[in-house]
Amino acid sequence: MVLQDDRGECALQELLGLAEQAVQALGDTVRLTLDARSARAALVGVIMAQLAPLDIALAREGTVEQYAGLMSRELAPGVPAWIDPEQSDAQPGLRLFTSGTTGRAKSAVYSLQRLLAGVRHHPHGSQAVWLLSYEPASFAGLQVLLTAAVNGARLLAPERSIHALCSALQSGATHVSATPSFWRALLAALPADPTCTLKVITLGGEACSQPLLDALSQRFPQASVRHIYASTEAGVGFTVADGKAGFPAQWLTHPVEGVHLRIHEGELEIRSARGMLGYAGGTTAQLDGWLRTGDLVELQADRVQFVGRRDSVVNIGGTKVVPEKVEALLEGVDGVADLCVIAHPNPILGHLLVVQVCAREGSDPAVVEAALRARAVELLPAVARPARYRFVDSVVLESGKKGRKHVSQ
Repeated sequence: MVLQDDRGECALQELLGLAEQAVQALGDTVRLTLDARSARAALVGVIMAQLAPLDIALAREGTVEQYAGLMSRELAPGVPAWIDPEQSDAQPGLRLFTSGTTGRAKSAVYSLQRLLAGVRHHPHGSQAVWLLSYEPASFAGLQVLLTAAVNGARLLAPERSIHALCSALQSGATHVSATPSFWRALLAALPADPTCTLKVITLGGEACSQPLLDALSQRFPQASVRHIYASTEAGVGFTVADGKAGFPAQWLTHPVEGVHLRIHEGELEIRSARGMLGYAGGTTAQLDGWLRTGDLVELQADRVQFVGRRDSVVNIGGTKVVPEKVEALLEGVDGVADLCVIAHPNPILGHLLVVQVCAREGSDPAVVEAALRARAVELLPAVARPARYRFVDSVVLESGKKGRKHVSQ
């Protein structure tokens, strides 16, 4: 494996050396938090967990803020860490933080075995060039890092801006995994006829719409397109490669890839041996072995479709509204590159919906807003129609997902 980032190239053997140096620097310390915002540090953290029985938290963007003002130590070049003052309750393994896009980030505990359970060897895997679009220390980011490492592939880890990712995409990347939100942004930023060697497109982290799947297949006809269901809590669930949004309803009665699925009160539940052991502190999200994913789904004919997140549902005038459902109905309006529906607190109705709109280059915001309002009147009941439209440069957060926490109006 060769990692290429803003510091140059780094082979796996060099990363192993950094991990050994970091473990030696710890002495008797067994519980720590690693600043894993870089791909190098994240990989070193995983290797450290292989070398010694350490309790390591991999901090990512957003979660690093809680350590502001605390003294950090550089265990090895490019590997800063904070030592936990409480060492007695250490449990060997890795603690991964959720994205926190709808609330406070949680810390999920993984054994090394479970973290590696979804990593696969691929035929000719050493010839692949992976592009890292996720935060390195996110669950999805770690899966990309570990897949590249296990297969001896080259990994490109540029600055996580749309411009840098577009450049990397046109500079030899063959395998790219990203959120649907990132793919929409990439499609809008890429030239009409991009020069690229893309072979495999993977989507994950958010619900994937049929229009986006169709757009990717049309733009990159030489590449296979698949979407993966995975999360920090559930681990790697399943892969859908038939070009359709959602997943086959028959998977509810026939386990897929060793994973059992069911719908309970409109929410997808999953039972798998590849998920987290529990949340840090000993709490669990499971009942009788079933994990409540928080993903709302609907059975539509022979397909199970994702419709939103349980924790994003809001009350508007006594009616429950799913922002993601509103978003899906507004998607595809001319002049819109992407959009995000956010609920703002309102003292009278409980909430009001506000749409953040990323318009396509050259589009007239006034025309786009008029088209969005017309679509809302056509397809949505009055209570679910957005009250305001705000035009922004991007709706994508550092996590690669859309943020649904309300912001000041």
